[in-house]
Amino acid sequence: MTEQEARAIYHQGEEAVVAKLLEFDARLMKIEAMLSLNSTNSSKPPSTDNKLKRKVSAKTKSSKKRGGQVGHKGNHLKFSATPDVIEEHYPDTCTHCQYSLDDTPSSKVERRQLFDLPEIKMHVTEYRAHTKICPCCKGKNKAIFAEDVKSVTQYGNNLKAFISYCHSYQMLPYERIVTFIEDLSSHKIGVGTVYNVLETHYERLDTFERQVKGALLKSKVLHSDETGVHVKDKLHWIHVTSNDNLTYYFLHQRRGSIAMDAMDILPRYQGTLIHDHWKPYNRYNCAHGFCNAHLLRELTRVIELDNVQWSKDMHHCLTHMNTTVRQAKEHKGVSLTTDKVLHLTKRYKQICKGALTYYVKAPQTLPKKRGRPKQEKAKNLLDRLTLYQHETLQFLNDFDIPFTNNLAERDLRMIKVKEKISGTFASFHGGEIFCRIRGYISTLKKNGISVLEGLKNALLGNAYCPSVGV
Repeated sequence: MTEQEARAIYHQGEEAVVAKLLEFDARLMKIEAMLSLNSTNSSKPPSTDNKLKRKVSAKTKSSKKRGGQVGHKGNHLKFSATPDVIEEHYPDTCTHCQYSLDDTPSSKVERRQLFDLPEIKMHVTEYRAHTKICPCCKGKNKAIFAEDVKSVTQYGNNLKAFISYCHSYQMLPYERIVTFIEDLSSHKIGVGTVYNVLETHYERLDTFERQVKGALLKSKVLHSDETGVHVKDKLHWIHVTSNDNLTYYFLHQRRGSIAMDAMDILPRYQGTLIHDHWKPYNRYNCAHGFCNAHLLRELTRVIELDNVQWSKDMHHCLTHMNTTVRQAKEHKGVSLTTDKVLHLTKRYKQICKGALTYYVKAPQTLPKKRGRPKQEKAKNLLDRLTLYQHETLQFLNDFDIPFTNNLAERDLRMIKVKEKISGTFASFHGGEIFCRIRGYISTLKKNGISVLEGLKNALLGNAYCPSVGV
């Protein structure tokens, strides 16, 4: 505002000045609310947090000591029963009288093992197909090369699997993969070779992807989420649908229901879908469970900005419910008692009902505007908690339903790292290649399958896929 504009408002009288001050105050509060957002009270990722500002967590401080807990199985270097190389060390002569010990048998053997990487270099195998002339009929007989050796020179499946792993799991761009391999093996490959390897893997995983989509449809519980990525500097979205055993990624220009329909899983799914209550998910004709981690972060924001008691009570209520269910699972329970569920649900309803007293409608003084009246974010949250009580508390009644949507968030988290390391996708097809290979690697890791071995098998037409999603 200029000085001239400020004076003009002043000369309009007291009402004009008060109105402008209230407008400025509302704008200031909006800006302060935006600046206060971080990963603990919103859906913003931790990477956007101010590292110099200490975050105050709403979580209850654990009574456990730092470090490994009682009963925790630590990781340590175990003795190998099948060492690759054995070096025998014998004493030559007696250190006391210098007698030769060459023919003396050992009375005791101590063992120590050294674990190390072998020297990394390009291993070249030459295949020679010989031709022989039959001495009987003079016919030529030529030996046949192995089926996967088709060119005069070519790269093997070990290297191809390593390239796909570097690209789709370690997020390395093409040029860095080339440099990495050269630094390790002193052998330089071309960027075009990297792309050809990825394209081959993409094609060989087509059947796997169709099997995964079919298996996900049979899953009792599914997790879904989405995150933005850039393709040729334009915003696109990677959608994930997954469970404990399977992961499927889908790249699309849109974020909402158009993309979800094109993915062709959610429109046909009949189980329970866990998500963050984004509206497009709610339109699908399946059971729904909401991510309570999102709700806890929103409640934290209400506590920090409004400091109202109901948000503190609800945060404690949901946290207590989660602890109760977790302890029951730890004791091999399959469900909570009916009385326990009723008691916890009753407390939830009491908090929602009592919270309404904070948001009494003010009398209408200004002319009514078109559309739905704008509400405080805290009231919007309260409305969701009240209207969608069943979806919010699904985890209380069925232990197969998780408290959060963290599985899908973990499946997507590294996608943002991909953009930070490699930048945008140069083409839409390049994004599709990444999604398919990444989904396959994620599925391998969830099932405890060696990633490099699984990638090699995919090149041989034997891609791994669990029989049926659970």
